[in-house]
Amino acid sequence: MEIYNGPHLCIKHEEANSRLICTWKSCPLNDLAYRKELIEHLHIAENIKPSQIMWLLENLTFKPSDVTKKWVDENISKPIFKAGFIAKNQDGFDQVAFVVGQDVLAYLETMAIFKRNLTSGFNPKYFATETDARNWLHEKVNTKDTKDLNQSLAVTFKGIDDNGEVVFELREQATNFNGTINLFKTIFEQNLFVRNNVEKYSSLTPREKETLKFIIKGYTNKQISAKMHVSYHTIRTHRNRIWKKLNVTQISECLSYQYFFV
Repeated sequence: MEIYNGPHLCIKHEEANSRLICTWKSCPLNDLAYRKELIEHLHIAENIKPSQIMWLLENLTFKPSDVTKKWVDENISKPIFKAGFIAKNQDGFDQVAFVVGQDVLAYLETMAIFKRNLTSGFNPKYFATETDARNWLHEKVNTKDTKDLNQSLAVTFKGIDDNGEVVFELREQATNFNGTINLFKTIFEQNLFVRNNVEKYSSLTPREKETLKFIIKGYTNKQISAKMHVSYHTIRTHRNRIWKKLNVTQISECLSYQYFFV
């Protein structure tokens, strides 16, 4: 039964399955429109209290800002998670299923709302097709991720299109989709971090970069001074300059800079 049909979002309730089906029928033009639709979703979820939620993202190309991602986590996902009416599936995931659309980058941005450093607590599952998602929600199949994705993963170079852009085709078993899309997510986040922080990293001197490597590995100032054959005071100076140049305040914020060491 259709219970909401807004400017961009349509929500149906499958009462027999205690399931909400949320379909992006068109793409929001900005963060405000995106938030408004999700507020409607929140009110409906709190009223109906479904045990399952499925999101169909085929028509979603909108990429929310980092501020909006945090807003969604705090004001939409977290209240639903804390209410406790979403059940868990047989493989330990919360019964929140996302079905990918053609715009994979927009899909990855949606996934970013559920990053580990956010607070909602949800561990959703990602699928290539609505049929796969429904089967999982019905617990007809157990779709635990395959550990070795390389066994069935195939990437083919398809040439250069009319816009001069390189095109690759990826083929993968549908049962590995959740693991594969998470792999893409990791690669995308690493690439984005490198592009956004390359100038900060380049501002470090060679000795500061060497010091940073040891910091990321967990060495103390005393241990680093022994490794680099310099005084403890010198390492402390390097560390202070690194903190200032990278605009960080603690070691955990430095960890992503290991991407520059590959």
